[in-house]
This record gives sequence, structure tokens and C-alpha cells, in this order.
Amino acid sequence: MKPFIQPPVVTPKGEQFLSVSFGDSADAERLDSWNDARSPTDMVNSRDSIEFASLAGKRWRYYAGRAENVGSIDELVLRSAKGHDELGFLLVAKLPGSNDIIGMAWCRRTWCNHLVLDFLASHPLYDKSSGYRRIGASMLLALGHITRCTKIPLIWGEATLASAGFYKAAALQENKRKVQDHFFIRGRNLANLQRDATPFVVTKQ
Repeated sequence: MKPFIQPPVVTPKGEQFLSVSFGDSADAERLDSWNDARSPTDMVNSRDSIEFASLAGKRWRYYAGRAENVGSIDELVLRSAKGHDELGFLLVAKLPGSNDIIGMAWCRRTWCNHLVLDFLASHPLYDKSSGYRRIGASMLLALGHITRCTKIPLIWGEATLASAGFYKAAALQENKRKVQDHFFIRGRNLANLQRDATPFVVTKQ
């Protein structure tokens, strides 16, 4: 799949630009390989990342089996305009010249045109101790662009104990209230996310 946004991330080699695209069946299968890698310094996030990747792959296969998955922004816009169907999609992030998935998100467009972020995770071996940063933030920029294209007014999701700090640091909670087991991105916060994503959107040729 072609990337639709290429946001910057910090790597041991300096700043690079991730290629974020909609995932396909091969990508859903590749997520199972995360089970073979565990961070030596962050076992909690490592465990969650492996679990989320496995669940995202299963969700993709389930939705694909029911023809309720989408593989591009254009398809999401088209199918959303036709009714109130729930639609699922997988986003995958890869470094230049590599087919390895280092970040992923599984999302659903609900019947009332909201976006549910079920799972967001970076690969266990691409964590801060390895010199990588902003993978999760880059995935959020991708969601910001998607919501702008689809006129989705709200992103909501569940935060784990380990991820609550990430969502708080991203300044996504209204008035910067404490993030507990859920979060909402809407209004000014969503507009800021959409604005921040714009410079990194891949323009069509």
C-alpha cells in the first residue's frame, strides 16, 4: 500500500520519515512476528504492544471476512457517505527502505461517524531505550489527517495504565485533565492534530 502521510520520527540515525499506509492482509500477518520480540527494558509496554498487534491482526481478518474493512482514505470516504456501516481499518508505519512494521493502529469508523482507536502500539524493539521516539505521535498525526478527509468530529479510545501518560503528554485531553481509562480528541485538540499533520501529507501525483 502507498503511504498517505510521512511524519518525522527520531531514530538512532537521526530524524527519518515514517511511511504510514493502510494495512493489507500481508501486513496483518506480519503483526504476528511482534511476538518474537520483547524489549529488554520495558516489559509492560512490550507485553501490551505484542497483545495489541495480535488483536489488530485478528480484527483485520474478521472485518475483511465480512467485507467491513477499508484500504484507503478514498474508500473510507466513499463507504462512509453511503450509510451507517461500521468500518474497520489497519494503519501500519514503516521506515524508509524497510518492510518491517514498527508502528500500528487498529481503528473503527462507527455508525455515527466517530473514530474509535482500539489499539495503537509501536514495535517492542523500537522504544526509547533503542533510540526511537515519536512513533505513537506519528500514528496520531495519520489519524488527524484521516478525520479531516472524512469530516469525523471525534476520536475516542481506551487508555491503559501504561499509555495514559502518552495521551496526556500529547495534550489531547480537554483542558489537560488527567487521562484515566479513556480519552477524547475533539474540537480544538482535533483541529490542532489535523493542522500538525498537514505538512507531512503525501500529495497525489
